[in-house]
Amino acid sequence: MAAKSRKIEWENALSLKSRYELQYIVDHPEGYTPEFLKMAKDKLAEFADMPDNEAMKVVLKRCLQEMGCPCKETEDGDLEIWFQGTQFLLILSPDNHYIEIMDYCWIKADLDDAEEVDRLKQAINKANTDGDITTVYFIDEKYNAMGAYCSTNILYRPMILDIKKYLEIRLSNFFLAHDIIHAEMVLLKERASQQKKALIDMSPEKLPVC
Repeated sequence: MAAKSRKIEWENALSLKSRYELQYIVDHPEGYTPEFLKMAKDKLAEFADMPDNEAMKVVLKRCLQEMGCPCKETEDGDLEIWFQGTQFLLILSPDNHYIEIMDYCWIKADLDDAEEVDRLKQAINKANTDGDITTVYFIDEKYNAMGAYCSTNILYRPMILDIKKYLEIRLSNFFLAHDIIHAEMVLLKERASQQKKALIDMSPEKLPVC
């Protein structure tokens, strides 16, 4: 029973390893049991004829399943996923060694509200300065709004150690960017309100002369 449980544990662990990790295990067999090495070689053989981006896509899907993230492959070969209730897009390009991660438009400001638009721009600048996720704003003419989305790139080679943990950390960092922007907008709005109140409370003789 213990041997069967151990074999299942090995199988699950090897399923989350990239071809580079598997190759490293095979090339450095010291300390591994013959049974574990055979399982590692079998997993590595599954990637034998795959391009790097397709091999990583297989590992990503396994990691996402382990993380409990619903995942759907698009017609373009990208992966749409849900992580902690937020939708993300993972783009794997065969032409480079990166996975681009994007979240969809998650915040908007009405273009008719100039103060709100300015606050959003300032908050985005704050998030880009303080965090490691890039936030970009754009104009949505259809809805007369300025929206924002976040993106980052992660390497999928050379070897990524513990890609599941790495992916969880990178995805969680998106929420830090969201928090910075929300907090900064609240702060800027409160500051503007206090300044307006100070002007209203100012006696007529102290009002600035234009």
